[in-house]
Order: sequence, then C-alpha cells, then structure tokens
Amino acid sequence: MPVTLESRIRRMQVFNLDHEAYCAAGECACSDITTVVVEHNPRTGERAPRHVIKKAPATMTLLALERREGMRESIVSAPEVRAAIERGLVRVVEQTPASVARRPTRTGKEE
Repeated sequence: MPVTLESRIRRMQVFNLDHEAYCAAGECACSDITTVVVEHNPRTGERAPRHVIKKAPATMTLLALERREGMRESIVSAPEVRAAIERGLVRVVEQTPASVARRPTRTGKEE
C-alpha cells in the first residue's frame, strides 16, 4: 500500500535509503557506480587499472513542508526515515488503494 510522507519542518531533508532496509522489500533502487582502482602485483611490481562496480544507495529529498505521495511502504523501514519519524520531523499518512474505495451502503428502506 503506498504511503504519503509529509515534512513538518521548514528546511530541506535528505535521507539515504539503505539497501538492506529499502530494497529488500521490492525492486532495487540503488545505482551502480564504476570506480577504477589501481591493482599492484607484488611479484612483478606491475600496476594495472581494475574496474570495480559498487552499489550506491538511493536518496530521497523532502523540501520544506513538502508532501510526497505514492511512496513505497518500505520507505518507513529505512533507518534515517524511521529516526526522522520518531523525532517528529516527518509524518506518515497511509493511503488506501483505489480498488478498496468505500461504496455507499443501503439502509434497506427504499422510497
């Protein structure tokens, strides 16, 4: 079920979305970064560049008093977001899916 996050302070907030907490529940939001490291062979003394692929966690930025709708429910399990919620800096508003919208009920008396 998607959730809505609402910033309660008058400054921008940036949250790092930890891979284990945020990406474990669904598709991975991390980006791949290729870094070049120099590998040294102690036997021959040669140095050669080697490409290493690392995963960088995704981030989320909330502007001052911004309300962001349609976020994945696993955003609440990210450590930085959870700490901001506990401190009262961010408020979570849950949304109901469109398929479960309320229908008017009939009382049984029809005129």
